[in-house]
Amino acid sequence: MSRMRLPLLLGSLLLSSGCIVAETRPSHPHRPPPRPPPSRPVAMGYDEAVRRGFDQCRARGYRCELKEAHLTGNDVWKVKFRVDGRGEKGHLHLDYDAYSRNLIKVNDKVKDKGGRGWDGDDWDGPGRGKKKGHARRDD
Repeated sequence: MSRMRLPLLLGSLLLSSGCIVAETRPSHPHRPPPRPPPSRPVAMGYDEAVRRGFDQCRARGYRCELKEAHLTGNDVWKVKFRVDGRGEKGHLHLDYDAYSRNLIKVNDKVKDKGGRGWDGDDWDGPGRGKKKGHARRDD
């Protein structure tokens, strides 16, 4: 048995010296590159704001003349038109969010050409004015 031990012992020593594995790690573990920040949507430009304004104005049945359009510091496009249509004249002011492109506010200042407003509260029927001559206590 001693004859078998010696080659076995010698073989083990030789193999063990060749099987030593040393793992080397860098001083900094490898990290994946940081993700780029999410892209911010592109703000609506002048031409798009004016086009959307014209679309909104025409959808109301008006002939539209652009008065002005500008971007505020709050990322709101203010688009203003002179309007004429169906016997009415006036102004249409539209506010759009520059990023979401949502219509935020509409200010429709349109009256018929005869000077009467087309507001539901202003019309009391033909020949009937608004409570002229009434005392306050009668209201």
